[in-house]
Amino acid sequence: MKTSICQHCSKLFNITFGSYGKFCSLSCGTTFRNKINLKNAEAKYKINPVKCKCCRTEIDYKKRKNKYCSISCASKITNSISRKRGPTAVEKLPYSKIKFILCAHTNQYYSNKNTDGSLRRCSPYIKTIKEQYYSASRFKFNVYHYPEEFNLSLIDQHGWYTCPGLKRKGHPKNVLGVSRDHIISVSYGFTNNIQSSIISHPANCRIMIHSDNKIKHNKCDLTVDQLLERIDIWNKKYTERRNGLEPLTSNLEG
Repeated sequence: MKTSICQHCSKLFNITFGSYGKFCSLSCGTTFRNKINLKNAEAKYKINPVKCKCCRTEIDYKKRKNKYCSISCASKITNSISRKRGPTAVEKLPYSKIKFILCAHTNQYYSNKNTDGSLRRCSPYIKTIKEQYYSASRFKFNVYHYPEEFNLSLIDQHGWYTCPGLKRKGHPKNVLGVSRDHIISVSYGFTNNIQSSIISHPANCRIMIHSDNKIKHNKCDLTVDQLLERIDIWNKKYTERRNGLEPLTSNLEG
């Protein structure tokens, strides 16, 4: 076997297959390279060293994270700064730290504390334009009133999707169920300034497996012109609500 001399500890060793034969062990190689990197770092630091904020002398590389070169320089700066002695006074509330504030927009009271104990910065009744649009774009009809338009057999086969979160603790969960999907997504309608009444129309709805709905994300399977044509056909077919073709309901199931 071939032998070589270690570049770090000058020890004679046998060269193993696949190595360069420079070092006798991994520790010697790491120590040797660290010394070279340290020298390069020190040389780079000396080009633009950190200076003391008090006396403007150059700080050594080993103390480069310090702001001052010595304790005396640090004391000169800190003692020159006027500061208040003693603890700051804290306002003590008479009974509870929870306050109830009147919302100027809705004239409703809300608590200054969130459920996790953090402070609430603004009224929870104030919604952003995006939140208002998403809320207005939700489907507000019952799919069971339109058996000809939707594949209700999927509901019988898989059931409705229910979220498996903490809020449903102790309740039945159906992760493999179906949900209602916007053919033209709500995010696309928001970015392109499409009226929420068009996005929330039943003609823009279809029933599909919730996992496929999540994979679809914000993709659109129709153009806006195609959706408007579907809405016209739908409205012509279901115009006479008051005559009983579609019973009025407030049930949001489905």
